[in-house]
Amino acid sequence: MNIQSTPAPRERGFDTFETTVEIAQLVTARNIHLRFKMPEGKLFKFKAGQFVQMFIPQPDKPRRTSYSIASAPQHMDYFELCVTWVDGGKSSTYLHNLKVGDKITAMGPLGKFVQADPLPRDVVFIATGSGIAPFRSMILDQLSRNTPRKLNLLYGNRHDQDIIYKKDWEQLALDNANFRALFTLSRPSEQWTGAKGYVQDKIDSFIQHPPDHDFYICGLSPMINAVQEKLIALGVPTSQIHFEKFD
Repeated sequence: MNIQSTPAPRERGFDTFETTVEIAQLVTARNIHLRFKMPEGKLFKFKAGQFVQMFIPQPDKPRRTSYSIASAPQHMDYFELCVTWVDGGKSSTYLHNLKVGDKITAMGPLGKFVQADPLPRDVVFIATGSGIAPFRSMILDQLSRNTPRKLNLLYGNRHDQDIIYKKDWEQLALDNANFRALFTLSRPSEQWTGAKGYVQDKIDSFIQHPPDHDFYICGLSPMINAVQEKLIALGVPTSQIHFEKFD
C-alpha cells in the first residue's frame, strides 16, 4: 500500500516539503527507525537537536506532530526519526504503518535544543526511551567533526529489549576513545548484568567532577525534574543544564 500524504499549506516563516520513506525498520518492539528522503535537488539544513513536524493525514485537516531528528546534520539529503508506538496514538500508529516509497509532508527544522559550537566542556547526555533521538543526532555530529571533548551517554530504560540503538552505541564506543555509554534498567531481566536503577542515581558514579560538564537531558518531565535536582545537588550550575521534554 502506498500511503499518499495530504497536501499541507506552506506555513509562514517555515519550510514545508514532501518526503519519501527510504528506510522503515523496527529497532525495538515499540520503536521504528524511519529515514525520509528529501525531494530531488533540495537539501535539508538543520542543527543537531532540532525537530521536525510531520503532517499526519486526517479526514478534516492534517495533524501536526513533532519529532526530534535522529540523524546527523552532515547528511542533508535525508533526515531520520525514531518513533515510539503509543497505544491509540494516531500519529505514531500512522508512522509505524509507513512503508518504503510512501510519501508524507514535513515542516522544519524547528527548535533551539542545540549545542554551543565549539563545545566549551565535556558533555553528558542523559535520556530515557525515545528521548535518545536528539542525542543520536548530537553525538554523531560531534564525532563526525572530531570533537576533542569527551561525550558520555547515560541511557535509562525499563527492560533489556527497550534499549534503542544499543549495538550502534556499543560500536561507537569501540571506534571512538572519547565516547562511552552506560545503560541502566529499572526492570531488568535475570540475565541483565549491567547497571540497574534510574538514571539520576547513576550520575555521580558515572561522571567524575559533574560541575566540569555540560548536561543535556531528554525524556519525560518526571525524569528531567529528578535529574535536575540531582545535578544541582552535585553542584552543577543551572547554566550548564539543558533539557527538552517529550510531554
